[in-house]
Amino acid sequence: MTEPPIREAMRSAPLPDEQAAEQRAWQLVGAAFEHDVKQQRRGRRPRRMARPALIVGVLFAVGAAALTPPGEALGEWISDAVRPARAPSKPALTSLPTGGRLLVTSSQGAWVVQRDGSKRRLGRYTEAGWSPGGLFVVATRGRQLVALEPGGAVRWTLARSAPVTRPAWSPDGFRIAYLSGSSLRAVAGDGTGDAPLTGEVAPVTPAWRPGAEHVLAYVNRLGTIVVRNGDTGNRLWRARTFGSPTRLLWSPDGAYLVVVSREGVDVFDGAGAPMIDRALPAGVQTGTATINPVNGTLALVRYRPTLDRSEVVTLPLDTGGGPIRSRPRRLFAGDGRFGDLAWSPDGRWLLLAWRDANQWLFIRSARVNKVQAISNVGRQFDPGGDAAAPFPRVSGWCCAQSPDSQP
Repeated sequence: MTEPPIREAMRSAPLPDEQAAEQRAWQLVGAAFEHDVKQQRRGRRPRRMARPALIVGVLFAVGAAALTPPGEALGEWISDAVRPARAPSKPALTSLPTGGRLLVTSSQGAWVVQRDGSKRRLGRYTEAGWSPGGLFVVATRGRQLVALEPGGAVRWTLARSAPVTRPAWSPDGFRIAYLSGSSLRAVAGDGTGDAPLTGEVAPVTPAWRPGAEHVLAYVNRLGTIVVRNGDTGNRLWRARTFGSPTRLLWSPDGAYLVVVSREGVDVFDGAGAPMIDRALPAGVQTGTATINPVNGTLALVRYRPTLDRSEVVTLPLDTGGGPIRSRPRRLFAGDGRFGDLAWSPDGRWLLLAWRDANQWLFIRSARVNKVQAISNVGRQFDPGGDAAAPFPRVSGWCCAQSPDSQP
């Protein structure tokens, strides 16, 4: 047998007592990190937040161990846990790690970030979202709904009597749903045919189901999930969850609807049948969530207030029509609160907005075990402002078919 096959066989062979060893290592690394957190809170700063690259190296290594194949992880992530991270934090965003463009909203308005790191401010919009393929952007400003090009040129505007919020463009590009006050409305992608769909809805962004039909999910004022045909107005199904919904996400193929609430996650199939209702442990809250556009994996932020700690977990949702039995796996954990999540168009990178560290972390798939950290994020979207610039929101990472999205 030649050397490469031998090496591959050794890497893939299971280690004796591997699961127990992994658990002991988790406890060791976790205890060391908690010790540093306590020292920071007492005023001692052996590893201060201004050097989060070291924390990145420790915690991402732990998360990677949970996601890599047996035989690959143990030696690699233990060595990473006791030495500084390989990629130090960069003071500015000079490029995206893969293709596509970011849509960001800050106190200065909406921005488009190109793959080379260049940024263009679109205007003083408060919310923004991509159209399919990233050809256009839908944005809100006061009582206006605005459609514009990624270069900033306005295509059309629509004014309403109540504040306009929560816009969502349908996957086929022909419809835009949005909230005007507490009413849910829809308009054609060219700005025509604006009409109300229903009233008394909760302030949650509606979600269009992928597919030829314009099927829309939203949350009514009672917290009930309602799925309706956006063209005919016919209600298709409704369902209750164990919490107060904060986010709705359809899988890429439209096979299931993920409902995120502060208390946990519910998943329903396309006909409204429950597939999972997973409550979080006591004292843990959910944050934002996003679904991988390629394989449908759910990434979710969880926060524990008593420890002031956050983590990102992933949950595969490809069930083949059966109940979801997979357990969430931790991808990354850190001190303070995390913000938004966004998968890259190719599904290989996850952008984590670490709000309390004023950082973005680009996390590569676990087998590669790679993190790119960007510091001073607030200032980069508040040019000319003071040092305490508000942390921006990540509104989307688009798109696989855009000209600048090639790896």
